[in-house]
Amino acid sequence: MGLFDLPGPLFAAIDRAMAMALSPAWRLACWAALAGAGTLMLYKLMSPQQRIGQAKRAAREARQRLNAFDGELSEAGPLIRAQFVAAFRHLGLVIPGTLLSILPLLALLVWLDGHYARSYPVASEAPVVTTSPRHLESRWVKLGDEPPRVQVSRGGELLAEVLVSSPVPIVEHRHWWNWLFANPLGYLPADSGIERIEIAFPEREYLAYGPGWMRSWLTIFFPVMLVVSLLMFRWAKVQ
Repeated sequence: MGLFDLPGPLFAAIDRAMAMALSPAWRLACWAALAGAGTLMLYKLMSPQQRIGQAKRAAREARQRLNAFDGELSEAGPLIRAQFVAAFRHLGLVIPGTLLSILPLLALLVWLDGHYARSYPVASEAPVVTTSPRHLESRWVKLGDEPPRVQVSRGGELLAEVLVSSPVPIVEHRHWWNWLFANPLGYLPADSGIERIEIAFPEREYLAYGPGWMRSWLTIFFPVMLVVSLLMFRWAKVQ
């Protein structure tokens, strides 16, 4: 389990509770609203709001002094420097709180992508499975109620078997970033001779209109999160 996967069980428990009353589309809207409001409030708590307000006013005043200057360009150096200093001071106060507040959002996005982006094919169908290198043979195996498996072989010799416990489209070797985002299906053995397995799972659709790329969970999540964030920004008077 990666660092950003740690809140996953909590997200799953909340989602199961919401599923008792809400459809998947409405659950996505609720997650988006929580993400928008929670990220803004967390930023407000973790950033020096008073100092940021002072820095914003100082940057605005420096810009106004520069705009009002009517002398030679060679004499505007101190005003230009003061504007850049004020702007970078403001930026330096905003960035740490911003980075810290988006960490829970990243964890939520990882979890949502794993649970809302794709689905298993119907029992009578098998997704397209491709491997790298291309000369290897891959096979989707579904036996009864057991989770499906992907078997990769070469000349009849079984090289690897992956238990597909969730609709994750890619399995590959472990990389350094997997300590942040782990692959729930695990990783390919380094000595297997297989570089990558790709599984073409069906994309889940949540809207009944528009082209296919507009019907994914992202089409619901990000617009709702943006609207809630803007409303929260004004209501909470975030600097």
